[in-house]
Amino acid sequence: MNNVARTRSRNAVSIAGIDSFHIGGQVVKLQDQPKLQMRVAGDGVTREVDLNGSYVTGQLYANHVKLANPQHEVPVMFWHGGAMTGVTWETTPDGRPGWQWLFLENGYDVIVTDAVERGRASWSPYPQIYKSGPVFRTKEESWGMYRFGPVSGYHDDPAKRQAFDGQRFPMSGVDALGAQLVPRWSIHDAESLAAYEALLRRVGPVHLVAHSQGGWFALNMVLRAPELIKSVVVIEPAGAPSLSKHDLAGIAHIPHLFVWGDYIEDVPAWKKYRDGADSFMTALRDEGGVSDLLDLPAEGIRGNSHVPMMDDNSAEIAGMVSEWVAKNSGH
Repeated sequence: MNNVARTRSRNAVSIAGIDSFHIGGQVVKLQDQPKLQMRVAGDGVTREVDLNGSYVTGQLYANHVKLANPQHEVPVMFWHGGAMTGVTWETTPDGRPGWQWLFLENGYDVIVTDAVERGRASWSPYPQIYKSGPVFRTKEESWGMYRFGPVSGYHDDPAKRQAFDGQRFPMSGVDALGAQLVPRWSIHDAESLAAYEALLRRVGPVHLVAHSQGGWFALNMVLRAPELIKSVVVIEPAGAPSLSKHDLAGIAHIPHLFVWGDYIEDVPAWKKYRDGADSFMTALRDEGGVSDLLDLPAEGIRGNSHVPMMDDNSAEIAGMVSEWVAKNSGH
């Protein structure tokens, strides 16, 4: 892709409706759980809380914003990464419009999701339903894995943090991003894919834009439900599945865009993730498919972190992605 100057369009946004719903999952019934005596609201009286009964588990949450006059027939759907929720796409940690709004301005209906076990999708009791406890992400881990700076550059005092030279994630947003992080589990890939597929079957086909762990889910979903995905944009996917010749034949018609930021070589885990995604991209190209790369540093755009939708040039990158989606909508 060419690095060309872009001015962000600011089309008026007239919203016809917002549809919020949960989809997917199953009902699990618990028995033989202890009955508790507890106060559940402020200074209210103590009452019995009975944990026996039916629970919905494995569902996801979706928020579908519909324009009064969409300029594109197919909506854009956003999937977030690990330890994150749909807020990834809503507003940047330092208060700028997120990609949800920017794509609405560009004339797309937009669907933002909270994946299974995250955010408004909720999670389930463990070990009664989930078989293990959650994993939590610290601000220190985020600093390193999101490539804000060297691990040694993190400090509790914001004034003492040392970011990578040219870092484009606003340092004023580091603590706000830390507040967004949520518990996650590492054992629910099957449940997550099932819920995502149920969502696609309800609202698809879509242009799918996915980040990090969500990118891994997206590349697997292309194999699972290719008829429901018009194009797919994976932003720094956390790995990619291996492809057989049969797989390639079934998905080569779907345009793919792979987006990467800066400082990849500074974090070994991201070098491995990129190697896997590059293999996927190359295999698609060899099959004759549209498999494009937006390597931001190679385009002369330096300093982007693992979360380019939050970086100080997020609107510019959203514009580049939106242009690519529009260009490839006819496939």
